Amino acid sequence: MKNYGLLFVMFFTSSIAFAQSDSSKMGKLYNKLEKLPDMFIPTYNTPTDSALSILKNDNLVLIINPQWSEKGSQMNNDIKIPKINEDPLIETFPIPERNTANILDITMATYKKTPDDKKNTIINLAKTHLAAYYKEAGKAISADDLATNAKYFVSGPANFTTAEGKTGELYTINDIAPQQTSFEVVYIIPGTKPGTTVYVQFTYTRYTYESVVPEDYTELRFFVYPDDQKAYTDFTKTFLKTLQVH
Repeated sequence: MKNYGLLFVMFFTSSIAFAQSDSSKMGKLYNKLEKLPDMFIPTYNTPTDSALSILKNDNLVLIINPQWSEKGSQMNNDIKIPKINEDPLIETFPIPERNTANILDITMATYKKTPDDKKNTIINLAKTHLAAYYKEAGKAISADDLATNAKYFVSGPANFTTAEGKTGELYTINDIAPQQTSFEVVYIIPGTKPGTTVYVQFTYTRYTYESVVPEDYTELRFFVYPDDQKAYTDFTKTFLKTLQVH
């Protein structure tokens, strides 16, 4: 078994080095990975020494950090990884000295909605959470201001293409809610069937324990520094790049 593990690590390492030199070859790499024996594919909540973990949901496949699979738990379409601001997980994320988030949730599913419908659902949910935050803080906010503020916290769409050539829309969202603030990276592409949408969301959440609306409402954002947000966005893209849709 150890020999198999060594063989797999050598295969994966050399394949990654090769793929980085030509992004068009990444799809071939993941096709090879898919054909590996089941013994190499780690199951959820099982420690693994492999160089990757494969997150599966129906016809969707995503490669994630193996420590996330080991420490996380899956329910339906979601895998929740708690205490990512503590050792050993904190070192698997960007800017560990910032102690940025407490939890990572990854959602991966196919919905019976069009991409536009799913996008509108995201924006409406951000508005609902922001309205609840203002209410808990004892502040009134008009419907127009709520829509303006929520829209400010949603960036996108930006075109994004996976290694296997699937192109869709990428959004980033600062989701403000009572007792927590979140940064979400959302990827939406048309599903394989008409009227369906493939949806992948990484949600980084930090707990907060007071509801205070500052003079400048933009201070409610998850990241204080734009470079930090970019670091997390780029970090998340490296995993979204591995998405396969069958």
